[in-house]
Amino acid sequence: MPDTDRRSARTLLWEVGCEELPSWACDAIERQLGALVRDALIEAGLSVEGAEPVVWVGPRRFSVLIEALGSRAAVEERLSGPPVKIAFEGGDPSGAPTKAGEGFARKCGVDASALQVDADKGTTFVERSVPSAPIEELWPALADTILGKLQFAKPMRWGSSPWRFVRPIRWMVTMHDERVLAYDCWGVSSGRVTRTHRFMGAEREASLTTADTYAATLRDSKVIVDQALRRTVIEEGLAKAASALGGTWNDPGGVLREVVHLVEWPTVLTGRFDERYLELPERVLVTAMQSHQRYLPVAAADGSLAPAFLTVMNGDPAATASILPGYERVLAGRLDDAVFSFERDRARGLDDMADDESLAAVVFHAKAGSLADRRDRITLVAKELARQFGVDVRQASDAARLGKADQVSGVVQEFAELEGFAGSLYAKAAGYADEVCAAIDQQFLPRSADGQLPDPGVPAVLALADKVELLVTMFAIGEIPTGSRDPHGLRRAAIGVMRIALEHDLPLDLDAALAAAGAAIDGQGHASVEADLIEQVSDFVIDRVEKRLSDDGVRTDAVRAARGAGLPLLQHLDGLARAIDVEVQGGNPTFTAVLEAQDRSRKLIDKAGGIADGDVDPTAFEVDSERELHRMLTKTTGPLHAAVRERRFGDAVALASDLGPAVDAFFSREQGVMVMNDDQALQDNRLRLLQQVCDATAPLGDLSQLQV
Repeated sequence: MPDTDRRSARTLLWEVGCEELPSWACDAIERQLGALVRDALIEAGLSVEGAEPVVWVGPRRFSVLIEALGSRAAVEERLSGPPVKIAFEGGDPSGAPTKAGEGFARKCGVDASALQVDADKGTTFVERSVPSAPIEELWPALADTILGKLQFAKPMRWGSSPWRFVRPIRWMVTMHDERVLAYDCWGVSSGRVTRTHRFMGAEREASLTTADTYAATLRDSKVIVDQALRRTVIEEGLAKAASALGGTWNDPGGVLREVVHLVEWPTVLTGRFDERYLELPERVLVTAMQSHQRYLPVAAADGSLAPAFLTVMNGDPAATASILPGYERVLAGRLDDAVFSFERDRARGLDDMADDESLAAVVFHAKAGSLADRRDRITLVAKELARQFGVDVRQASDAARLGKADQVSGVVQEFAELEGFAGSLYAKAAGYADEVCAAIDQQFLPRSADGQLPDPGVPAVLALADKVELLVTMFAIGEIPTGSRDPHGLRRAAIGVMRIALEHDLPLDLDAALAAAGAAIDGQGHASVEADLIEQVSDFVIDRVEKRLSDDGVRTDAVRAARGAGLPLLQHLDGLARAIDVEVQGGNPTFTAVLEAQDRSRKLIDKAGGIADGDVDPTAFEVDSERELHRMLTKTTGPLHAAVRERRFGDAVALASDLGPAVDAFFSREQGVMVMNDDQALQDNRLRLLQQVCDATAPLGDLSQLQV
């Protein structure tokens, strides 16, 4: 083949066939595969500028198509290596190469004698010629590397193979236009033969003529490889089936995203169930449909739930009549279980579930006791928070006492997704206040970083108490998140604490709430909680506030300055950081003078080794600038502190800025004073005045953190 043909761009197809992939693995492949393939082609010199990969993922295969060159051109490369002092013994280029130097040369495929020195940079480098190579030679190693770089939560090893992947790989197809790239990778031979639908393909296998005919060839064999197209086909089928029933389909549990990755040739079926099951609470009935069977409920024209469901199958549409009764029988069995469990739970009552004996039998964590222990800890925190927010303490206590009770109920043991909601139903049946019932239902909100928040009042109190207790307990028993592990969702809990407090504008005294949780677990004897642990958890939460502020464009140094104030409420940190950021970014010169004065005052006080006891004596002032500074401090300090307490942070920063001219004059050469005076009494008086500068601006934080 001519060299010009080798260098021309053609469609590269790579298909990897597996045993049935779980939906979460399909999502992971869809997120990662395109970038991995594109980067591999760029590194190998096979990339076409601007080429973007198309990634298709299904239950039995994943594939990528991208424009790629037929060969890599010959190039001259310069590869940078370690510094001279590391690459050669004694740091002398005339010396023998070290192991680091030899290793770099070996990695480059040259002898250590080929190491060269860049005198300007003090580093080594290698120049080498990279010959041209066809894609047939280069792609097999790239495929091996890409498979190894795909990350999954639960990889597996099959048989005696040395490879770890999410499911066993059974076949592989690699083509560059009409050319087959034949090679072995991970124990599988790659060629042009793909596999058709497991049940509906006329033949079990299909041979591809070109890469571009891949999707059409498989569609003829009853496989839709494009997940977006599968979703469209499914949604159109659902809409048509629901319309035939006179209603609309819905997906409250979000199962359709999973269904798309469970089928290769989707067919929508319409099933029915006995109307007596409509007596169940709608959410219980819908959860029974969706949690295990991935059925889609149908709403009638009036919005009520219809006694019908829609489902998507991967089998032969001609076999619908024999397949549908099986779907209906499975759902009827699930609904019978739900009815039995719901009626038994309601007869038992939530108060009985909440008793010590029931919850004490369920271990929450081996190091943190039972669910009864956790209930008691949450209750103590909820009482503290209710007092802070002015919420009914009795209702908050009831909600906390009952919040975990439904975890021993039959419905939750059958459908874990209903924890909290089931408890709210049983609490309502027992006559508890609506606020208590809502709190039990919403205690796990927000479930994600941007998820729905609990309602203000008792629901917010219980949701906060649940998260605060979880954070302190897990830190206390050593279950602290690492860079790659957070099995208890503590980062999500900290974000939840932050969002509830800030977005509901709750006066959360975080340290007091954490201390209540610490006292609770300490009192139970599960762990010893010291002040430094509470500080560690507090910092963990405040780090989330700092990240939120940063995402909103607030300068990092403004956030760190505000953190230095040590104010008790998260709103203080949020509002103060934003106010400081406005002043700094606006270039307010008087505010800049104040932050410089605070920093300079601290340094002078430290240089003097502290301040002698006593108050500032205005009669000892010798210079007008110190009199004026004292007058401005007297005028400004009280209102500034009050503004911070009342969260009028813009006013507080403006008042601090009013001190700017006075502190400027105090430290100026023309009008200023010599603080470190030979007269000890005069020096002490001036140091006390500087301490007043620090005290006045302390509620604004550590202004020395600001980079202006």
